[in-house]
Amino acid sequence: MISTLVIFLTLLVVERSSQTNPCSAAKRIPPKWNCTCLFYGKKPKKVTIKCVNRDDKKNLDYIPEMPNNTGHVYIEGYRFTNVTKQTFKKLESIKLNRLTLRDNRIRNISKDALSEMKYLQELEISREIQVSTKEIGNMLHGVSRTIKCLRFSHNTWNEPPNFDKLKDSRLTHLTLSFNYFRKLLGDWFKKLKNLHYLDVSFNGISENTYNFTGLENLTNLNIRGNWFKEFPNFCNSPVKKLKILHFQYNKLTEFRPNYFQCLSKLTDLNLNGHAIRKLYNNTFSNLTSLAALYIQRLAGQLFHIEARAFESASLKKLIFTHNGFWFRNEKTNSAPEYFKNCPQIETLNISGNTLDLREDEFISMLKPLNNLKTLGIRGMRLVYLPNGLLKYLPQLTRLDASNNVLNGSWNGELIFGNKSNLKVLDLSFNNIDKITLSNFPQTLLNGLNDSGLNVSWNKFSCLCDDVIWFYRWMHSNKKKLSMIDKITCRSNTHDVGTQILFDLTERDLCPINPALVIAIITFCSLVATILLVFALVYKLRWHIRYWLYVFKHHKKGYELITDDPDYCYDIYLVYADEDSSFIFRIAIPFLEQKGYKLCVRCRDFEVGKLHCDNIVDNINQSRRILFVLSNHFAKSKWCEFQMHFAYNRCLEEKRNNIIVAVLSEVSYKYLSNTLKVLLTSYDYALWSKSDETGQALFWGKVLRKLQFRLDRTESAEVMIGDIQ
Repeated sequence: MISTLVIFLTLLVVERSSQTNPCSAAKRIPPKWNCTCLFYGKKPKKVTIKCVNRDDKKNLDYIPEMPNNTGHVYIEGYRFTNVTKQTFKKLESIKLNRLTLRDNRIRNISKDALSEMKYLQELEISREIQVSTKEIGNMLHGVSRTIKCLRFSHNTWNEPPNFDKLKDSRLTHLTLSFNYFRKLLGDWFKKLKNLHYLDVSFNGISENTYNFTGLENLTNLNIRGNWFKEFPNFCNSPVKKLKILHFQYNKLTEFRPNYFQCLSKLTDLNLNGHAIRKLYNNTFSNLTSLAALYIQRLAGQLFHIEARAFESASLKKLIFTHNGFWFRNEKTNSAPEYFKNCPQIETLNISGNTLDLREDEFISMLKPLNNLKTLGIRGMRLVYLPNGLLKYLPQLTRLDASNNVLNGSWNGELIFGNKSNLKVLDLSFNNIDKITLSNFPQTLLNGLNDSGLNVSWNKFSCLCDDVIWFYRWMHSNKKKLSMIDKITCRSNTHDVGTQILFDLTERDLCPINPALVIAIITFCSLVATILLVFALVYKLRWHIRYWLYVFKHHKKGYELITDDPDYCYDIYLVYADEDSSFIFRIAIPFLEQKGYKLCVRCRDFEVGKLHCDNIVDNINQSRRILFVLSNHFAKSKWCEFQMHFAYNRCLEEKRNNIIVAVLSEVSYKYLSNTLKVLLTSYDYALWSKSDETGQALFWGKVLRKLQFRLDRTESAEVMIGDIQ
């Protein structure tokens, strides 16, 4: 029964773990395939199985069985010389959406190779330089009509395969990059009526070997990395729906305004990597729908931008980086007007250029951008942040001023104002030596997002006055900092070593003055000594009292009371029933061992006699009466009766024959007047439960009271007077 339960629980745990780990089933794939399982997101419905062969000797003719939740199979480096329907036989039972075949030395691929893969939506066959386009064209006949994306890259083809077999398919994306095309003919794709995205980048297409006939529905065209010396003529082409054009890294030497006059629906234009020298007025003004413009890495040739070059009523994003351009004021007594005529820009990145402007000129250049939300000025050799930056850019939420030479010696209120919408601020790789409320106002820091402040790789000082405020802010606002392990400081100007600021302590940053340290140590030592003395006195209190008692009575010994025919007992014990354990285990054995004769009520009272008569008769027949006080004693009516009778005897005989022993401290609320007199005006013996010295002192006092002879009886007049 127990073994069955263990097996059930084990299976349950395995099942639960397989549910939480989407890659658990992939462990069944034979190890020789060298496959790994990848998934994205917290609860993915599908996983990617990537099998990469590094052994050149393996020559296989099938793909192994994959888990049912496989969405993408990636096969690279296997020697599939002949690909047939049998190659994918074990994949037919799963709903595979994507298949990638790379560098598998495919030579032949059968017409029906993929005919049973009914759910396939994306297919990639790349780096297969031995397979012909004819073979691929025949294979496409058997591809599911639900296919949406095809990628044939790095195959060294001179022209694409025949796509006529996909006439009625849903194909929208086609990639033919990194081949050897010398021309681009729209007729190749005329049967692909749903084609929206075409990538023919990095081929050998030129301005004399292209036409767009048959690409009427194209919205995204990638022809980067070709040999165009002239911009394609879209005015005479049927491509009227184009929205995104990638034309970077071609051979243009200038951007003429008439290039872009027939692309009225274009929203994104990428012109990176051309060796142009000048940007002319109204170059992009004909692009009435243009929202994003990328002009980057112009080989350092650009030397002039006319004032209205970027003029656009629709432009929202301008990325103009790493062009080696010098932003300078070319006209005397006038502000630079590079961005005056594009007021809708929300994102501007001019990083990787050089800024040769005064603060007021810089502000004048940016001032027209009232809608600017993101500004990139990285690596521009900036030595300042201009005053009024956020005043004139009220919508700015992201600022990247990293990799400059800023030293932090600015007035934060003048730059950021007393109210800021800034959410992300990147000042990494600068020369900032300290952060304080003067250069980083609290309103700025409070408004930043999590990971919104990056001040890594600066030159912060480790001196207390320079860094302590920021150090404390860091520890209170850790989430707001990015790259926190790269925020370092230097101990002094001569120390080349740096330390991670967050990992230091306040003591590291602000060492205590030696004189103050000595004073604190002295004071603490004095306090510790006083406390130690008090603790020692308290711990040895019984020893001290004992030594004092011995010193006082060292010449007086203890003497047994001689026989006296008038008394039957030496001691009459008065105690509460709850204290019987102490009486019979400790008191009686000790006193009787010393030779004293004791009267104990439960042992020596006469049977059949009234209890009160027993008390009276036995007290009268005892030389001394020993009270054992406690809270139980104070609450007992019989103890109170015996105590009053003992006092009456003191009054009659005018002698003090009472001995007081305190077993435990009596609470104030139980004290009668008689008990108060006993404890305040009479020297009593106090019992200690744990300290042997205290116990010795207790018995010493009791025996001292018992040693007096009849002719040396203590006078009771003082105590009797108090009682009366």
